[in-house]
Amino acid sequence: MPTHNSESKDLTVLIIEPNNEMQRLLRTMLLAYEIRKVNVFADSERASNSMLTDTPDVVLLDWEAKPFDGTSFLKLFRNKKMHPICLVPIIVMLSEARKSWVQAAMKLGAHAIVAKPLAPQILFERIKWAMSEERKLKLVGNSYVIAGTNKRLSIEEEQKEKMDSARKYQASQFAEMMSIQSDIDKILQVSF
Repeated sequence: MPTHNSESKDLTVLIIEPNNEMQRLLRTMLLAYEIRKVNVFADSERASNSMLTDTPDVVLLDWEAKPFDGTSFLKLFRNKKMHPICLVPIIVMLSEARKSWVQAAMKLGAHAIVAKPLAPQILFERIKWAMSEERKLKLVGNSYVIAGTNKRLSIEEEQKEKMDSARKYQASQFAEMMSIQSDIDKILQVSF
């Protein structure tokens, strides 16, 4: 059961979703949480233009939207030249759980990432979390990203590289052991 919040009534949510059924579902979910101002766009270009005149409090972005996909959209709207719009929380919606998409969205400044279809409670919790103080943006170079995200991703990548190196070493050692065992088996066959 939704917990209604007087603050949610004042929110403006912009949805970029090409699928009509998903548009209706997202709108219905937001209305259930008493979010009354919901702007829905099937394409990212029209949504981008709208953001310049009616800045939303939060954006729900389909990663595969056209003509600007999630990567292009985040690069554009996280650029410091887009201030203050660059600070609007953006929640990326994925139709597939691809690690490369998740990492790209995080690196480019997504506040949260969710998988479609969404449960209403999860959507509302992510909106509240994305708008919370703990999801602060930090200027890195010319773009805003979530503070600490790039460091965390670098650590994860470093750990992955170490594990890949360990796997290669393990595979080479196994191959060498199998080769030695094969040589021993040949000697034993000749000797006995």
